Amino acid sequence: MYHTKKIGVFVSHIFGFYQQSVCQGIIDKSLEYGYTAEFFTTMDGENLGSYGAGEKSILRIPNYEELDGIIIASETYLSKELKSQVISALEAKCTCPILEIAFKDPHFPAISIENNSTVGELTEHLILEHGYKRICYLGCTQEPFFSAQRERYFCDALKKHGLKISSHDVYACPYESDAVAGALEFFEKKGKPDAVVCYNDKMALYFMRAALSSGYQVPEDIAITGCDDTPDGRNATPMLTTVTFPCYELGANAFEELLQMIQGKSVPAMTTVHARPVIANSCGCKSHPEINPVFFAHTLTRRIEKLEESVFHSMRMSAASQRISDIDDGVELLEKYVHTIEHCKEFYLCLYSDWDSVSHHILEITEAADGIPAKNPDTILLKLAMKNGKRLPECSFKKSSLLPEYLYKDSNCAYIYTPLFFEDKEFGYIALAYENNRIGYHFRLVHWFMDINQMLQGICETQRIDLLVKRLETIYMRDALTGLYNKHGYLHSEEALLTRAKNESVPLTCFIFDLDGLKQINDNFGHSEGDFALQVMGHALENAIGKNDICARFSGDEFYLLTCGYSREDAEELIANIEKYLDNYNRLSTKKYNISVSGGFASAVPDANFYTENIQELFSKADSNMYGTKKKKHILF
Repeated sequence: MYHTKKIGVFVSHIFGFYQQSVCQGIIDKSLEYGYTAEFFTTMDGENLGSYGAGEKSILRIPNYEELDGIIIASETYLSKELKSQVISALEAKCTCPILEIAFKDPHFPAISIENNSTVGELTEHLILEHGYKRICYLGCTQEPFFSAQRERYFCDALKKHGLKISSHDVYACPYESDAVAGALEFFEKKGKPDAVVCYNDKMALYFMRAALSSGYQVPEDIAITGCDDTPDGRNATPMLTTVTFPCYELGANAFEELLQMIQGKSVPAMTTVHARPVIANSCGCKSHPEINPVFFAHTLTRRIEKLEESVFHSMRMSAASQRISDIDDGVELLEKYVHTIEHCKEFYLCLYSDWDSVSHHILEITEAADGIPAKNPDTILLKLAMKNGKRLPECSFKKSSLLPEYLYKDSNCAYIYTPLFFEDKEFGYIALAYENNRIGYHFRLVHWFMDINQMLQGICETQRIDLLVKRLETIYMRDALTGLYNKHGYLHSEEALLTRAKNESVPLTCFIFDLDGLKQINDNFGHSEGDFALQVMGHALENAIGKNDICARFSGDEFYLLTCGYSREDAEELIANIEKYLDNYNRLSTKKYNISVSGGFASAVPDANFYTENIQELFSKADSNMYGTKKKKHILF
């Protein structure tokens, strides 16, 4: 059964090695204590420009009151603004304990890895175990804070053992082959160094390549150490001496620390998880047998193949999603690609009820506000649900739960929630769970989710454009005063009705109606009242005609009606119904004038030689008949 005890974890860039390791430690340790973890993730800092403004919608997803505790990995947020928004929201909305994974300036009780001082331990190892006299430090300009920390411990170790640091013993550069080669040249100005302590494994491997390219042997000529124990360093030849990066341990300890807070126990303001030296071969020790590079080469080849495969998947999905204009078609497309997410056990596309809402501005100018029903903001639509490879029915559920309750039954999954948005437009979120709760979140999902966001935005844009096009068509085809067809609208529909009359050999009947006494209404009561009378006349016509009839006002007080299949009795009944509508209106109206109409009609059964010009002749006859009616009423104007 799904655990009722929950913690929330806020983390960015979950596809990174550090983030995944920390999160895995949290998952495993929380399950051990009967808790489940919900991860609220963002991908800030990917230079998305204004598109990334919607990242803050991650704060809309959690049900804060259901969480027993929260962990925020604040160091993972590259955007200071987003980090500040998350912290402010947690301070304002949460009453539960909050633990921060941070190395400096935490807002809450914090836990952190300390793997800077271990550089000093490695430096002492080079001095005491190998007797190296000239040891240099290679820092990184792209991560200056941590680089400076490690440089300080390096220098302290040298000073502790009475070794001097010359002006050519410390250098910093970016992650670039040429720049690191320049570092070697810089050190060589004082002669060949005995050993080089590098900021991290990545920088150490760059330097190893530069040294080997210059004819040096590692570690025989120059010993090299790194710091953070990466797979690349472990598979290098010689294997890299380095420092552990206990991310998994950090996550596990973070949960245990949070559990202490949940139980009401006090915790230190800062707890530290310490790294340890990893003594391998690049320092001159023979601690490990060298690994045959063919195994790692195979791993890298497979990694490249998967990357290429994911790029092509993303390209195909992006191309296909460009043609999507309906959400149901979009969901059918997504279902095909969900199966490509490795080890994904559950996948849910959850949309807010207003995800495809149109701005008030568009609704106003398209006059569509009354035609769109209000949506319940507390309702979420589960549009696509995939569990264990099978698609489940879509449904709606209340926002009080992040997923429908039936999905939680017999589940111990840790769910990863990622917001769906386009700029400041919030669509909803994706929920993911992996087999055996082993996080396999790959960077390709960043592209994948962006494709989904763009598809959803495209559907919204299509709806917006459809409203605008319909409004333009209305302006072009409809009379602004009465809402009936104007001349453009009438001409657009005339041919179809004529064709129908020919095919069915039924009468085509033309009517003309003229509002009686419009000039007197305008002169005596004003043109606004004249317009009102025309509108009432338009309503009377709409009330009387059939759905296939074409009713139009070209201008002035004359109305045109083209019908198909009317007998003479039908035509006379239609006129009688219009007059009856106006009589009823006049009895109920408080206006100081009555509204009446005079009408006439003419009919013909069109043959093959009957064209639109002949329709005009019928209208002329109807016009004459209408004036005959006026004369009988003694109405001349």
